[in-house]
Amino acid sequence: MNNVFAILVRNELLGFVRSRSSLFWTLVFPVFLLSVMLFAFGRSSSLGPVDIVFDATPATPFAQACRAAVQQGLEHSETVQAKVVDGAAKATNDRVVVRLAADARGTTRVAYDFNGSLGARAASRLIEMALTRCAAEQQGIAAGNLVRFDNTAPTRRPFDYGAFFATGILIMSFMAIGLNSTVAAIATLRERNTFKLYVCFPVSRLMFVGALIVARMVMMALSAAILLMVARFAFGIALPLWSPSGLRALPVVLLGAAMILSFGVLLASRARSLAAAELACNVTYYPLLFFSDLTIPMNGAPAWLRDALKVIPTNQFAVALRGVLVDGAPYPQFALQLTAMCACTAVFLLLAARAFRWHYA
Repeated sequence: MNNVFAILVRNELLGFVRSRSSLFWTLVFPVFLLSVMLFAFGRSSSLGPVDIVFDATPATPFAQACRAAVQQGLEHSETVQAKVVDGAAKATNDRVVVRLAADARGTTRVAYDFNGSLGARAASRLIEMALTRCAAEQQGIAAGNLVRFDNTAPTRRPFDYGAFFATGILIMSFMAIGLNSTVAAIATLRERNTFKLYVCFPVSRLMFVGALIVARMVMMALSAAILLMVARFAFGIALPLWSPSGLRALPVVLLGAAMILSFGVLLASRARSLAAAELACNVTYYPLLFFSDLTIPMNGAPAWLRDALKVIPTNQFAVALRGVLVDGAPYPQFALQLTAMCACTAVFLLLAARAFRWHYA
């Protein structure tokens, strides 16, 4: 029986290696999607780079003090990546041009594209606050002591788009293998009556399902390794792959892969045709993609919707994976998510094994 199981696993792996489309969607497309998302949104929580140009700053103490206040305010900002550049330099980012007044009675002009990026608009407001503070201090008002900012979560890591996208796309690649590819493969075998050959051999439904899950978990492991290595070394995303956090995340990754694969086998357990299987995949895949907090942060969603989406298995997978891998949190902190993932995996696998049929009848 062990030899039969090994043969089934080997055949699944050989079919994966020989399929160009499977290789592309499993190994190439996740890396391509990660590159596109990082190029579009960057790797940090910043709104993007902005160039600051001081146009003809007067050589007065007031103007010099205000320029120093503006630069200091922008340097301490976590929202905007601002950099002071020469006005004659070639423009590579959105620009904000500041023309400082010579004294407190003059008017400082801040010029930028009102329809430009959010980074430029945010930078202009930071400049306005810095100039107001500077003008107050120049007139003897201790503006620096009027407001104090305290971090309510000092131990929490800053939001990092790079780590967010890398983990989200990792789960997306698992979904592509566990749902789309697996369901289509099973439906194709049933539609072509290939399963008749399995009936003639000592292959039980549980053995076939188990071999299918093991083989595709190997594919998922390869896809995850390539994606995370590219994210870490090609894009410099701070993923602790070789640290204790990375080792603790491995069981979470394996559990999530088994859960998604079990659900995919369940979807295909009685699919009568490839068209019916593809319909079931599309109805399931896209809601999971958009509502599982994978590539689109759901921070702006209403509270009741965020609470409702927490029950989605892939959302629980994302929360546990990011918490253990990125934040380095211990397992007990995500006991609810891990328990729910174990329960979903067991239920999906049991239902898939019991509902699986070799034939339509």
